[in-house]
Amino acid sequence: MKPGILSILCLVSAGLACKPAIPAEPPPEPATVAEDEPAPAPTAVVDPSDVHIEGDHLVIDRHINFAFDKSEILADSFDLLDHVAQLLKNHPEIAKLHIIGHTDSAGGADHNQKLSDARAKAVLEALRSRGATQTMDAVGKGESQHLCSEDTEDCHQKNRRVEFLIEAG
Repeated sequence: MKPGILSILCLVSAGLACKPAIPAEPPPEPATVAEDEPAPAPTAVVDPSDVHIEGDHLVIDRHINFAFDKSEILADSFDLLDHVAQLLKNHPEIAKLHIIGHTDSAGGADHNQKLSDARAKAVLEALRSRGATQTMDAVGKGESQHLCSEDTEDCHQKNRRVEFLIEAG
């Protein structure tokens, strides 16, 4: 072989071995970092309108009604108990709730004491069943702490009540 042809063959072989590079695909665009969307503003806690906190008391605008001479809570008070439980859920700063039952002076003092205890415990259980998680206790005061002493139905109604004393945590 002639040296010129051999040089050409080498050059051709080298050219084939060194094919021109196929242009690579352009690098992907850098991923755009999505800006963190601001967290939605917390919804304002709305307490029921018929239950509110006044100092160290949880105050209800109407009475919890019970069956005559029993601790059975009447259905017309269920929505009020729902509202008390909702307020307690809205206010985790309430660490403890004291539920205090009272009666009027009709009947004997021992009977009224037991009745007020049973009614306070019924309210505690009703609040627990509605999801209230605070520490709670129930005590009856019977007829020992009347708000009025007249022998009228209006006065008796005022004395038959459930009160709520709160302790902040």
